[in-house]
Amino acid sequence: MLTLEQIKSHCKLELDETEEDTLLQAYARAARRQVEKESGRRLYWVTLPADAPADATGDEAYLRGLLPLDAPENALPVTDDVELAMLLLVAHWHRNREPVTESTSNGVKAMPLAYDALMQPYRWFTL
Repeated sequence: MLTLEQIKSHCKLELDETEEDTLLQAYARAARRQVEKESGRRLYWVTLPADAPADATGDEAYLRGLLPLDAPENALPVTDDVELAMLLLVAHWHRNREPVTESTSNGVKAMPLAYDALMQPYRWFTL
């Protein structure tokens, strides 16, 4: 799960500003659900071993090796990209508390472009 420290750093909020902590945590939970829904995958935070390579948090293949044995086939270890996508959603929701209108060709409001770019490689497709 995203920590308040990560969220506040990303949103440029001071750690001692605590009046919105509950709301920020709710945004973090909603961001997790949104990523799972959009990707069609179940997220897993894994604990890195002490001897993990320096770039391990960005290496999905390496992190998959750390998943529990009973993890479903579509399990997605939370990589740096996935974590950043969730932080972008939290920051977007924090800044835009009222409905945001963005016109698209089909009239549907799209997620921020950076979110889509980060999540596209992780989408799970079934036949």
